[in-house]
Amino acid sequence: MKFDVYGVTDTGCVRQLNEDNFCICGFENNNEPGYCVVADGMGGHNAGEVASQLAIDFITESLNDILQNSENPDVPRRINDALNSANESIYKMAREDKNRNGMGTTTVICTFANGEGYIANVGDSRAYACRNDEIYQITIDHSIVEEMVANGSITREEARVHPQKNIITRAIGSEKTTKADIFEYEYKPGDSIIICSDGLSGMVEDATILKTVQDGKSSKEIADNLCELAKKNGGVDNITVIAIRIMEEESSI
Repeated sequence: MKFDVYGVTDTGCVRQLNEDNFCICGFENNNEPGYCVVADGMGGHNAGEVASQLAIDFITESLNDILQNSENPDVPRRINDALNSANESIYKMAREDKNRNGMGTTTVICTFANGEGYIANVGDSRAYACRNDEIYQITIDHSIVEEMVANGSITREEARVHPQKNIITRAIGSEKTTKADIFEYEYKPGDSIIICSDGLSGMVEDATILKTVQDGKSSKEIADNLCELAKKNGGVDNITVIAIRIMEEESSI
């Protein structure tokens, strides 16, 4: 299989600072192994930007072995180790500096190695899979409104415009401990995966994301177009998008 991967981040139309961060690692010659991360920071005095970058740093350090094709890298354990280390560091920093009180970050990770895919998230940054003219949200938001949808208090449509839609129930660094949800994903040629901050998912409906993926001729075109759609719809938050297209070995990129 071949991988066409591209990421973009934008401050949006309202915020003055971009507290999102992302990374794309590996995919040498468009092949696996490789992984992608999006982190959406929060907190004043640049604290969100610091938190999201720290999370990226810990994750890349922990997942480096995946890129070396080490045998049995135990990806879920490495993801948990990375996020626990990041959580401890960010939590400690926030407690020691009152200007950074409340700092934290969401995280979504997507890995591809040895034919196995894993997707992990903390917070409300998302991973979507597009396959056979359908879009699936792989991750489950850790948020107040997601809990309300789950218990039947509100509908999915009501959640999109709910005044508490941006309140998350888990983050990296906001509490002494954290917990990631980790999903195994069996990818195959023809799949496209989108990982993003809520600056995209909160501004662009799933059906529009799917159509943009279907119409795009490259991961760059898809990511750029999704970012522009979020801005066109208001761009009230920072926007980060990574598009991953998975193709047959003989496909040209």
